[in-house]
Amino acid sequence: MKYYPAFLDLRGRCCLVVGGGPVAERKAVALFDAGADLSVVSPELTPHLRELADKGKFTYWKKNFSEHDLAGMFLAVAATDDSAVNDAVAHACRKAGILVNVASAPDEGTFIVPSVVERGDLLIAISTCGDSPALARRVREELERTYGAEYGLFLEKMALLRRRLLQEVPNEEVRRKVFQALVDADILYLLRAGQVHEADHRIEEIVKAVAG
Repeated sequence: MKYYPAFLDLRGRCCLVVGGGPVAERKAVALFDAGADLSVVSPELTPHLRELADKGKFTYWKKNFSEHDLAGMFLAVAATDDSAVNDAVAHACRKAGILVNVASAPDEGTFIVPSVVERGDLLIAISTCGDSPALARRVREELERTYGAEYGLFLEKMALLRRRLLQEVPNEEVRRKVFQALVDADILYLLRAGQVHEADHRIEEIVKAVAG
């Protein structure tokens, strides 16, 4: 199957996780971290999910799934240990036009969740379209060794600089040249070596040289 790759902006969007076990916990935490307006429906929860629910991090419905739970949802995840329940969630979502991921049977859903390398705002998604999760895991591990924490720190600095240059440098082409020069320079190497002060100095040198 050929999938269309996409990153979803879930901030404030209503999302539902059906299930309360370890798999559901991973799915729920990822959705919450992405800013979703999260609901979880399950007779029971893992201790960590219970803790989050008690803190009001998401809406918890202590019951079995019903189609009414999908009202107003943008996306749903079926993550129970009962294939019949997961099938029912998938069927109801398809009928309602709601995006659905089925953790135990990806082909039953309308989207899959890729293996991800995350370094701050750098997200690298890997998928084999379900053909070989083991290969996806190997590729992820290789990328984790290649792309370290310095990439997240670099992007933090670029985000701050972008906001600054939008005010100080009105010419879009000049801004583009500045950011290209920064990517091509030794900033990442300095950050990887822990030389943060030197990296900041180098950034300012490049900005001054390119933008004037």
